[in-house]
Amino acid sequence: MKFNDRGKVISPEKLYRNTHKGKIMGVCAGLADFYDTDRHLVRILAILAAIFFTKVTVCVYLIAGLVLPKRPSWSYL
Repeated sequence: MKFNDRGKVISPEKLYRNTHKGKIMGVCAGLADFYDTDRHLVRILAILAAIFFTKVTVCVYLIAGLVLPKRPSWSYL
């Protein structure tokens, strides 16, 4: 768990957009943080999904980018 000086903690059960490590909206980087995997692997899987399921992947990505909250700035230590 990550704590800051105010005692706040990032919940491991909550999915955030990681805008510091993200390329477009931070969705893939947020998913990589949530599942504790390499963000490049998640991006490759997203690109493959976009090739085979273009409309669905783009819609899901855009919705996730709009709905998911940004990761709090104090959590980047």
